[in-house]
Amino acid sequence: MNTREVLLRGGAGLGGTVLLAGAMWLHSVRPEVRAGALDPIRTGGTIGEQVTTRDFSVRVDRVDAARSVEPGFSLGATPAVGTDGVYLIVHLRATARWKPLRLASAALETPGGYTFGQDPRARSVLLNQPTFEPMIWTSTKLLFELPKQRVAGAHLVVGTGGLLPQLSAAADIDLKLDKDRAARLVRGATDRYKVRAENS
Repeated sequence: MNTREVLLRGGAGLGGTVLLAGAMWLHSVRPEVRAGALDPIRTGGTIGEQVTTRDFSVRVDRVDAARSVEPGFSLGATPAVGTDGVYLIVHLRATARWKPLRLASAALETPGGYTFGQDPRARSVLLNQPTFEPMIWTSTKLLFELPKQRVAGAHLVVGTGGLLPQLSAAADIDLKLDKDRAARLVRGATDRYKVRAENS
């Protein structure tokens, strides 16, 4: 075998290796790319400021913590709904920009890739989420249950949801819960928190 044949075969082998590596990389990242393409369009902001998306504006006013929450519309003395972690109650106001809408999706995202949806037991303590009208600011609360060690760094992601999430709008709000603030919030968590109370 002469030098030219060796070089040609070596080049072909190298080219094949590069193509195979490229195909493997594309196969590994394609699900992430596809998932990212289906995410709603997010607008970032922080607690205490108005965040305006394409479809709505929202402002998170404060976050409370609780070890247990008061059941709603119950007769007599009933046990509180407790948790081994902590409940975070997010107080927010929102208004639609163009037409009435509901904030159909809400989650807390925390460092490490953890996501916590509204607690399924929230139905027993919360009123139905309102329909937000244009030019009218309406208050509501969102209830989440999560481990105490996941509070630090939490972001609220709230949006309109829908069958085509990539066409929906969402607000990504930094709750400004660094380690010290998160620890203080958890230490101050209350028992039998009355989620339905007007100024709780």
